[in-house]
Amino acid sequence: MLRLLVALDFSDCSPLTLHTSLEVAARAAPAEVHVMTVIAPGHDDLAAMGSSEHACDELRRMVETERSRHAHVEGVRLQFSAQPGSSPAETIVAHALAVHADVIVVGTHGRRGLDRLLLGSVAEAVVRTAPCSVLTVKPRLNHLPGV
Repeated sequence: MLRLLVALDFSDCSPLTLHTSLEVAARAAPAEVHVMTVIAPGHDDLAAMGSSEHACDELRRMVETERSRHAHVEGVRLQFSAQPGSSPAETIVAHALAVHADVIVVGTHGRRGLDRLLLGSVAEAVVRTAPCSVLTVKPRLNHLPGV
């Protein structure tokens, strides 16, 4: 059974990352899809727990929205988690190890130049340190002529 770890950050590229992940899982069914997000640790444990629960609810909503747009997929089991961590890449890789992921799926924002240098790249760090294959999903460039 294929185990996918899908890391979402609720950005504009998250729906495409989720869509791609569910397509891969459907083709490989039976499959297990672990949908996760990384949340910054809170100063208050109760607030952090509320954030984790809220984040998991949002992940479930995103998955249900995506699944409603397409035919129901049999043989794909879903798991949801919101992991606290100050380093998203490290947290994603640690979670991949914990769930024995075969593939990590992450979106990339496609930043270039100074933006990338200043902000870093979670996807790049995951690719460099992952214990398994990594599928990066880049936003579509529909606004370019001829694309």
